[in-house]
Amino acid sequence: MRPSPPRARIAIAYLQVLLAGILWATSGPLSVALFRMDVPPTSVAILRPGAGVIFLLLFMIFLRRGKGWTGTGEGGMGALVGMLVLGGVIVGVFQLAYQMATEAVGVPATVALLYLAPALVIGASTILFRERVTLGKGALAIVSIVGVWLTVFGTRGVDLALTPRGILWGCLCGISYASYTLFGKWYGKRHGPLLPLFWSTLGGTLLLMAVWGVRGQEVILPQTLQGWLVVVLLGFFTIVAAALLLFNAMRTLEAGRASIGTTIEPLAAALLAWLFLEQTLTPPGILGLALLVVGVAGAYALRTPRRMKESTSPSR
Repeated sequence: MRPSPPRARIAIAYLQVLLAGILWATSGPLSVALFRMDVPPTSVAILRPGAGVIFLLLFMIFLRRGKGWTGTGEGGMGALVGMLVLGGVIVGVFQLAYQMATEAVGVPATVALLYLAPALVIGASTILFRERVTLGKGALAIVSIVGVWLTVFGTRGVDLALTPRGILWGCLCGISYASYTLFGKWYGKRHGPLLPLFWSTLGGTLLLMAVWGVRGQEVILPQTLQGWLVVVLLGFFTIVAAALLLFNAMRTLEAGRASIGTTIEPLAAALLAWLFLEQTLTPPGILGLALLVVGVAGAYALRTPRRMKESTSPSR
């Protein structure tokens, strides 16, 4: 039995979660920028993790010297297969679903459907990590989800055209996002944040390349330097930096609490749109922002379970 982590450590971990959410807030606008440069969502779905793999490969070269790249010291080859195959499938499905939903229903509706994830994470964490579903945690998850929807649908200047196809892609996006959060918690506790992120991103990229190859799907590349810069930013900020921050934070935090914290993404996106894109908020949108603040702040204020080992260790 391990003691609860000190409050300072929890604060640093939660700040990492918040920064991850803020970085993820850039993914929708950057993807839309590529769509407007005639790069289709099926191509962005590969280019985004592909750019991330290059950055992660550089990190592996400089940060894993003499430490090994497979993680076989803990869990054997099964751990590597899990990170590459299971993680790869989750990453591949998420990348495709996110881009297809963004194209079909736009960024705001995609974000609304994506952030059904906290409820899924909290439910699954009770089985995988023995994290207790407390009344406070459940209430904050509901508050955060309601806040996301009010913020999204309470924004002027946003064209929301929900279609059955877009809703299905958005729901798949939320399920795969929740799965990736759980994946990061499971493997990050044993192997740190870098190994599972590298192998899962590589696996997802290879999977999409294989599927596209079988289908004869052409990958359209950006035709301008500006387009390639957008790809680089998309890969570094939303694949590498954000996920490393989240995976590292979940070595300290419960998965459910971290998932609630990531709902700062739509809050950050709404504020950026309000300041720079003239997308003003209606009263319901302002109420949604307030609820998001309550949810995010409340998740930090939750008490850490005293039996930290039971609530966070995936090995038993």
